Amino acid sequence: MKNLLKAVMITGFLVAAGSSQAQAQQAQRLVTFRAPWAFQVEDTRLQAGEYTIREQAGWLQIQAKDGKGKIQVLTMPVASRGQKAPESSRVVFHNYAGHLYLAQIWASGQEKGRGLLESKEEQQLAKREKMAAVTVPAISTSGK
Repeated sequence: MKNLLKAVMITGFLVAAGSSQAQAQQAQRLVTFRAPWAFQVEDTRLQAGEYTIREQAGWLQIQAKDGKGKIQVLTMPVASRGQKAPESSRVVFHNYAGHLYLAQIWASGQEKGRGLLESKEEQQLAKREKMAAVTVPAISTSGK
């Protein structure tokens, strides 16, 4: 009985260690892009400039290269229309008459992207204005 309990505990430990390593690998996924305009992420306005996005367990950390803007947001998985992993990384914005909102992040080689939740302000604009999606290619991508 003691040997069985010991085997179960060791197996549990190995499974937990393996999932921790998988999460650590996921945390290494970075996408860097240059926004030529100011944009919104939820209720935070970020200035034009270069940003790095780090994905970890459904959360995105968005940080300006100059250190002046940093935000962390919860995202939802989104599937590509063609169900194929994109060849290059990109960032998608929703544009409502010049009001831009970060909407999706797509990392190359990943079958699913990450979609940001719409803020109340964006939802109100969507009722009044027509939305146009604007895609910005990533400058660099690293991680898996």
